[in-house]
Amino acid sequence: MIHYLKYYIMLLLILPTIIGILLGGHWMWLGFVVLFIVVVGGDALLSDDISTPEYKHTWILELPLHLALPMIFILLVSLAWSSGSGISDFLGIGAWLGKLFDYDFIQSRNGSVWVDYLGAVIGTGFLVAGYGTNAGHELCHRLQNRIAIIESRWLLSASCNADFTIEHVFGHHFTVGTEDDPATARRGENIYKFFPRSTIMGHISAWKLELKRLKKKHQSPWFVHNKMFTGYAMSLCWIGIFYAAAGLFSVILFLGQAFLAKFLFEAVNYMEHYGLTRRPDMPVRPEHSWNTNRRMSSMVLFSLTRHSSHHEKPKIPYWVLDPYTSAPQMPFGYLTTFFLSLVPPLWYRIMEPRLEKWYSEYASVG
Repeated sequence: MIHYLKYYIMLLLILPTIIGILLGGHWMWLGFVVLFIVVVGGDALLSDDISTPEYKHTWILELPLHLALPMIFILLVSLAWSSGSGISDFLGIGAWLGKLFDYDFIQSRNGSVWVDYLGAVIGTGFLVAGYGTNAGHELCHRLQNRIAIIESRWLLSASCNADFTIEHVFGHHFTVGTEDDPATARRGENIYKFFPRSTIMGHISAWKLELKRLKKKHQSPWFVHNKMFTGYAMSLCWIGIFYAAAGLFSVILFLGQAFLAKFLFEAVNYMEHYGLTRRPDMPVRPEHSWNTNRRMSSMVLFSLTRHSSHHEKPKIPYWVLDPYTSAPQMPFGYLTTFFLSLVPPLWYRIMEPRLEKWYSEYASVG
């Protein structure tokens, strides 16, 4: 049973973030602090997970993916409510919780200052990326499941990422490792240069792919048929909710967490493919992605860590992915590697020897 329940950890990690935001004040940092301790500490203390169990009850593994959207909705509505002031009580949440727990949530919220809201935005951004975007990534590969695709698009709209389900599936997975892939970081490119390049070029690529799809289907490129326009509309729905809660300040909080979530997503792309190259005529193989089998990262990210296997077989569900211990390995788990990438000199110092080894083994064959 533990092999099933381990994928529910992210579902548990979102709760401290919601609770902290609702309590207000310095409690707003609770979610990020708990996430950091659990993920970084877990990766450091636990052994690698290279198990490949056979699952009979796969619906148990599907459930946390489909719980992502309602949980992200609750998280974002909580953040929207927290942005209010005075007697403002969006959707009556404060009054309802006050009666339920005999605690003055509104008074506690009103004592929050900017540094507290910073904690709320950071905690929310990490969860929208780590749970929302990641679950959305898994679901967007279910091309024959319309409900899964809709869920995926709503999850990604929370980070204003209208292009992901288009460019990732129909672009990145075909061009990974080549100069045509915006999501592959070039050797020597730091994350601060990669982020705007990948964001802008990925968005342009999605538009090209979507217009090509619509032309092939003889459909109008305007509005309802265009997934880019409907993706923008989904994000505008979130903005509308936040504006209704507390006006411009609330919208700023939403955009702040969305920016962080988008940056985290692009940072993951940066980590997963940094410096690895592939000739366009070569098949995508395990060596074209950086892999890691750190246990906690694997559990909270639905085995996204087995990225080499995901790119080799993108249509299979996350619980079937192989660990590929012989694939190129990240130096640490995902969260630790992310923080490492923020310091380019340190990043190069650790990654360059790994890249040299990779080039000596694989560059001549693709």
